[in-house]
Amino acid sequence: MDELKLNLSNCYGIQKMNTSIDYSNNNVAIIYAPNGTMKSSLAKTFEAIRDNKPVEERVFGFRSSCCISDENNTNITPESIIVINPFDENAYENQGMLMANDELRKKYVVIHKSIEEKKQNLYNLIKEKLKYSSRSSFDVKSVMLKDWNRSVKEEYMCLEEISNLMHDLDWTCSLNEDELDYNALFNDKVYSMITTGNTSELIGEYEKKYNELVDKSLYMQRGIIDHNNYGNISNSLSSNGFFAANNEITLNAKDGSTAVVLKNQKELDDLIKAEKEQVLNTKEIKDLFEKINKAISKNKDTQAFNDFLQKHQDIIVEYKDIDKFKKKVWIKIFACYESLFQELMTEYKKAQEDLKNLREIAKNETTDWKRAIDLFKERFYVPFVIEPANQDDVILNQDLPSFRYIFSDNRGEKEIAKNNLLDVLSTGEKRAYYILNMIFQILVAQKEGREKLVVLDDISESFDYKNKYAIIEYISDISEYINSNGKKNFKILLLTHNFDFYRTVASRITKRGNSYIAFSDNEEINFEKGQYTKNIFANYKTRLGSENCDNIVVASIPFVRNLIEYTEDDTNSDYLMLTSVLHYKNDTLTISLKNIQDIFNTYWCKNSNVSFANGRETELIYDMIMVEADKIMDVEKLEIESKLILSMAIRLKAEKYMKEKILSDVPNGNDIINDIYSKKNQSAWMIKAYRKYINDRAMNTLELVAMITPENIHLNSFMFEPILDMSLKHLHDLYQTVKGFSVS
Repeated sequence: MDELKLNLSNCYGIQKMNTSIDYSNNNVAIIYAPNGTMKSSLAKTFEAIRDNKPVEERVFGFRSSCCISDENNTNITPESIIVINPFDENAYENQGMLMANDELRKKYVVIHKSIEEKKQNLYNLIKEKLKYSSRSSFDVKSVMLKDWNRSVKEEYMCLEEISNLMHDLDWTCSLNEDELDYNALFNDKVYSMITTGNTSELIGEYEKKYNELVDKSLYMQRGIIDHNNYGNISNSLSSNGFFAANNEITLNAKDGSTAVVLKNQKELDDLIKAEKEQVLNTKEIKDLFEKINKAISKNKDTQAFNDFLQKHQDIIVEYKDIDKFKKKVWIKIFACYESLFQELMTEYKKAQEDLKNLREIAKNETTDWKRAIDLFKERFYVPFVIEPANQDDVILNQDLPSFRYIFSDNRGEKEIAKNNLLDVLSTGEKRAYYILNMIFQILVAQKEGREKLVVLDDISESFDYKNKYAIIEYISDISEYINSNGKKNFKILLLTHNFDFYRTVASRITKRGNSYIAFSDNEEINFEKGQYTKNIFANYKTRLGSENCDNIVVASIPFVRNLIEYTEDDTNSDYLMLTSVLHYKNDTLTISLKNIQDIFNTYWCKNSNVSFANGRETELIYDMIMVEADKIMDVEKLEIESKLILSMAIRLKAEKYMKEKILSDVPNGNDIINDIYSKKNQSAWMIKAYRKYINDRAMNTLELVAMITPENIHLNSFMFEPILDMSLKHLHDLYQTVKGFSVS
């Protein structure tokens, strides 16, 4: 991609934008955008595209239009965008995928996904079979593990045990498939009643008597042919077509006294029924059942269980060991889906060897996380070390990454909790900590090999200087990363409202003109090629020799005044004259353009004198300031000189008005003004006097003047931020208001 075209309409806070960024000669571009211009909105737009979400205008609901393409008008794709936001405390800790060797992870995911899908499908069927709706909170996995006394990590051990017991006669459940109602059989109240008190004793008696009667039966035999497996034997023979093939079955009495030949399914079922009824209809069994029934029916929470027993009296004996009965039911329910179950277990067993090999390889791999952390430690200056704490689990068991934090200073080293670490770090150190997210994403993206657009939104915010320069150098490095085809991986778009960061990037990385300043013109966002990337006053000095430089002359006055203050002192006569240009004093309207030229040549341009006053010597600098202020358009642009001129004109107009108003309306006004002139901080004292003696509707505007203009006018080469962040439209509006003040 050699060009990034941005055609946006109603995209978050961007009303309109139709511009482009040139990447043909440089892989890095930086946009300085004053607060409120478009920076966050542009980042959100890229995020929406990345996430395959519609771009929005969230305030008024206007229809959005978004087209971001390359030089061939090919739209940028979601997978080609990386967005790094300025502050996300937990961003990297939610990206466990980054901790794995990518190839190992892919192999693991393929194996794991297939098994998990089969298992979940089976669990869904089981849930339905156990009489729970899809909306129910009943969780097959957790309940099963609880009943089998297994942990979450022992899930497949539990499934293997169920599989091994599926055809064990001692673990046969007599219930039919449609009778497996887990809640009726085993709800908490049932479990408590069955295992404690009188009910438990009655069930013990019932089981003892039942077994005695079974022992007396001719054809029933405990553990071989009893209430549990009689039905299963019948069903098995039927499902396998035993009788349909004209086969017969002979049952011999236990005492050898007799035998019976069964020629069909009905004869077998009738015999089973008769043998069971012979046991269940005895007086002893009936009496014990009635006692159990009465004990259970006293509690409404066990009503469903009681109703179930009325139809299935023979299962009472199972409740002598209810925990084993639960397991029998689980075995039965899995047997209902034996084919699916065995398919799952076969695939699971087959995968174990592959997974074992992957884990062994993973243990010896240098992961992206380790490389990222090493790079972080190498590049950034912070009093702590971060180490992965659960690398193996993250690599292959899909656990979220966890970390060890070791704080270090001149007192030594100590492992510390993350929250405690963040409490003791400075804001800049915290930001360096969060930069890990960026490093991780870049490393992973680099391995993909495809070209990516990396959007960095105020990535340097709150960094201290050593780490601010570290991130700049890191950005420079990643801009040179190349893939296996020898092509550069990344195009980088930096968004910032930090002018110092903008200037540094412009001077160190984007040397070929890829520095832009965003401005708003009639609600449309445009970009200008970068200004003010070098010494602004060196630029001003050069421009003083050109035609139509009046705006530069005016804008340079605060700087030259500061220069005199630093090299001489604040009692210097030329310093005081320039003070009278910035504050409305008795001599303000007498200072000529020639006076200004002479001061510039004496202190600033002494090696190459300027001559901007030639032929205009008597023109007043006050008039020039107002003329230049009137030229400035109502457009939201950076233009430092325009902001300086407006600030100067605003203050002069405001002070002139306040002076004239005090002299006009206050009896001792002349004394008040003279007293103010004898003090420093003239604007502040004049505001106080105006508030005390007049305090009319103009007061609010004058308060605003006092808040805005001092920082803006007292500009020096080391302090750009106040005036850069000030809205040009705001200053323009304030100037028009103050300009309209008149003393009536």
